[in-house]
Amino acid sequence: MKRVSVLLVLILVIAIMSYIAMYAGHFLLPDMEKEKENENEMKTEDIKDSEPEEVEHHPVKYYHLSKNINGNKQELNILEINPAHEKVVVKPVLAQDSIFGFESLSEMAARSNAYAAVNAGFFYEYGQPSGMVAIDGRLITASTGQYPVFILSGGKAEFKEMDMELWISYGTGRIPVDSLNTLGKKGNAVVYTPDFGRTNRAEEANITVVIRNNTVESISEYSKPAEIPKDGLLLTFYKPYKYDLDNIPLRIGEKVEFISDPAVAKGSQAYECGDWIVRNGEIVIGERSRWVGALGNRDPRTAIGIKKDGTIVLMTVDGRQPGHSIALTGKELGSFLLDYGVVDAAMLDGGASTEMVLEGNIVNKVSYSGPERLIAGAIAVITED
Repeated sequence: MKRVSVLLVLILVIAIMSYIAMYAGHFLLPDMEKEKENENEMKTEDIKDSEPEEVEHHPVKYYHLSKNINGNKQELNILEINPAHEKVVVKPVLAQDSIFGFESLSEMAARSNAYAAVNAGFFYEYGQPSGMVAIDGRLITASTGQYPVFILSGGKAEFKEMDMELWISYGTGRIPVDSLNTLGKKGNAVVYTPDFGRTNRAEEANITVVIRNNTVESISEYSKPAEIPKDGLLLTFYKPYKYDLDNIPLRIGEKVEFISDPAVAKGSQAYECGDWIVRNGEIVIGERSRWVGALGNRDPRTAIGIKKDGTIVLMTVDGRQPGHSIALTGKELGSFLLDYGVVDAAMLDGGASTEMVLEGNIVNKVSYSGPERLIAGAIAVITED
């Protein structure tokens, strides 16, 4: 009898356990299936006990976000700017206010009296911008036609890919120009303005036309750098070129004009970025970049974007700092920007250059070995009190 009682108890326990398993499975299995369906989607969560910090300074908003993205802790800093507001300007700032040279972001922000700033895009060995820069309607360097140009004009921000043509117009003719404010290359015609510095830095024999107040002042052969007039420009032909002193179609005293197409609108700002990240609401960033290299790596990132309503977004994500922030791949960055409401975005310089300054303070944790890496340019947010 005792044996029968034990057997009955055992059967009853097994029945109860089976019922519990079936009941729990009714709720657990759908979640497992849902997880399987979404296993390739980016998973973003607010980290426990971390709330976004918002500091408003109309018309600029600043947010610090702590996120867990795809299982990795991330620290992001975001600026939102209303470009239509009459008391805000978003503009490029060059280190030392020159095409050449380097400076810290804090120094550039302070010198331009910026409320906030982030590091700008990519640059060459001596700090020269990698593409187009226009400040307050003044064209400083021309576009390459290879990357999106961030343009702010008439209170509206946009990205454009620009194939820019340059030339010197005279009488009924024109002389094609290869580049603006770049180091000279054989066979090229280059225009130099005072933004380039004191001279054209020519290291090879050339023919240079000195133009002052839109009037040809001299045409000479040079074996050394020529001085750039403060109230004019130089047109330098690097040999071998189709023109020599006998057949240049310009005359001393002749009126000329330097023209770019498309032209830069009065008071507008422009900066050529790196690769597209998001375009027309779709992630378009690839696996590699000429400037960044492999985009599958998780590195500190700086990005500039535009929301559907026209709001400008400047964003940094820290990286290479386990326990603080891991950083995002290119595609993770694109996914985050889309989720944030950005419809168009492009890459700025990253890695040790990634930095954001707000009211004179560095708000992110830079991965550079020192306090700040010296960089060639910034995107500054300047407000009127």
